[in-house]
Amino acid sequence: MSKSKRYTLTTLAAADLRIAKKWSYSRWGKTLTQQYFSDLHSAAEYIAQHHSSIGEQEDLAGLAIHPVREHYIIYVPVAAEHIVIVAFIRQSRDVPAILQKSAYMIRREVKEIQNKLRAGKRVIK
Repeated sequence: MSKSKRYTLTTLAAADLRIAKKWSYSRWGKTLTQQYFSDLHSAAEYIAQHHSSIGEQEDLAGLAIHPVREHYIIYVPVAAEHIVIVAFIRQSRDVPAILQKSAYMIRREVKEIQNKLRAGKRVIK
């Protein structure tokens, strides 16, 4: 892959980021919030490029989990250097319960994204 992102966000993951950014901005301000979310982006890119060699935990019904600062990035590898991020969950929260609540939507959306990627279609999220 060239300069495009090596990850795709599900609707849930995009919503998680919006909520976290809003909360972070009100608590820490613009500069710290930008740095925090830059770190999350860099980590997602790294995971996408190296997921096969990362000692990831896959005990969440086929989902992998990777800690980054105060959050977990929950993802599914879908290609050699591409992942679908299904959620960004704060480490202090009940990860299995949150994922169980959205399990049907997550499975459906991941399958849709995988099909588009296999067909060579651009996935915008």
